[in-house]
Amino acid sequence: MSDDTVDSKLIEAWSRGDERAATILFERYHVRLTALIKAKLSRQLARRIDPEDILLSAYRSFFITSRDRRSLTAANDDLWPLLATFVLRKLARQVRYHHAGRRSVAHEQAESSAGMESVWQREPTAEHAAVFLEEVERLMKRLDETAREVVVLTLQGYDAPTIAGQLGLNERTVRRALERVRALLPIERADGMGSPQVSLSVAPGEGRVQRDRVERRGTTTYDQFVLQQFVGSGAFSKVYRAIERASGQTVAVKFLRKECWTDTRAIEALIREYDLLRQLNHHKILAIRSWGTTPRGALFLVTDFISGTNLAEWRQHTKPGVKRILEVVRDVTLAVGAAHARQIFHGDLKPANVMLKDDGQIVLCDFGLARYASDPDDVPRGGTAGFLAPEQISDVFGSLSAQTDVYGIGAMLFALLVGQPPMTGRDLPETLANVLSASVPKPASSYGVVTPPGLDEFLLRCLQKEPSQRFASVDEVLQALDAIPSD
Repeated sequence: MSDDTVDSKLIEAWSRGDERAATILFERYHVRLTALIKAKLSRQLARRIDPEDILLSAYRSFFITSRDRRSLTAANDDLWPLLATFVLRKLARQVRYHHAGRRSVAHEQAESSAGMESVWQREPTAEHAAVFLEEVERLMKRLDETAREVVVLTLQGYDAPTIAGQLGLNERTVRRALERVRALLPIERADGMGSPQVSLSVAPGEGRVQRDRVERRGTTTYDQFVLQQFVGSGAFSKVYRAIERASGQTVAVKFLRKECWTDTRAIEALIREYDLLRQLNHHKILAIRSWGTTPRGALFLVTDFISGTNLAEWRQHTKPGVKRILEVVRDVTLAVGAAHARQIFHGDLKPANVMLKDDGQIVLCDFGLARYASDPDDVPRGGTAGFLAPEQISDVFGSLSAQTDVYGIGAMLFALLVGQPPMTGRDLPETLANVLSASVPKPASSYGVVTPPGLDEFLLRCLQKEPSQRFASVDEVLQALDAIPSD
């Protein structure tokens, strides 16, 4: 009798007295049935009823019935519905018992601790959801391919025999994979979440002239939002679609990653982003709403939610023509120009940081590396390697300026036309070395793109190594774009 034997055969073997068959059946459904019981228990009943007791009693009834009435299960290859019925009947009896007379759970004192209420509540908070997703991602990165596939199918509700069948594995291999996963899962003691009123000591983000640290308090609290869906992530943050409870409006909530909760630079960068976006009231730039912290110190921003897709996905899925790409990049340039008019440099222009709304309009997003023109070197250098201007890597090329965003506009246009950033390499060090030392990128036309007259020259001018050799401003970029024939 093997672990892959179908349920009906196991039942027949058990009816003949094969104890091994009973053991296999027990292990096959143990985890799923325990989870079913826990899901049905209220907070008060969970303190009285042990799921293991319910499960063992249900198993006993099931196996006795199976031995005495073999025809009851011999035709079943999946015993889940039948076992679940046994379990739920046993649980219902226990629930009735604990609600009867003097034993009723209604006589118990309600919990007065806000912290315990947070721990026991059935619906996870926004903070719990954000942290859980990070833990899952971190776990998946540590697993081999087989274990990852097993985890995915397990989360979809499949049991070990089914997973083994779908993946063409021995069931024992599946169980060993699950054991490896359990060994890697973090086990933390649940405790109170604390008060929702949290303030952070951070730099004001107005440049080196104001280095005194000041108290900043968020403008909203995390319990004002219900997270609905994870929509994207960056190096330091994750973004979720959410509903604002008060208005019922759909918004985006951007959380710092868990490992950045105590990182002063990451905290300052997110609040600087809030300060910057507050000054940029423009229909082509993402609108900021508020910021705050969760009780455990996770900083978050709340912005408008953009229904659409980013330009990287748009390019990949729709294969737009050159004319449409030029129209979109012109709109991006207008948004960048609006930021420059407020003396703000974006510093991280790439297709993934621009959203194309369902109505065809663009919205410039992600000002996490933006900075004030009055002090452009007050923010740590960073960005995506293939889209970086040389001065974003080495100050040998000078300070960041409006011409850094000119380079970014050229890099974005190049990527939308060609399908890759202007600078690449076998790895990160080689890519960065090419940004600093290699010649300017090949013309877009050399990649098989049919370009109108003047487009290759435009890109060459934007992507010069020396800032002084690029267009001097985004106004010049707009003029040059308008001079390129669109037909």
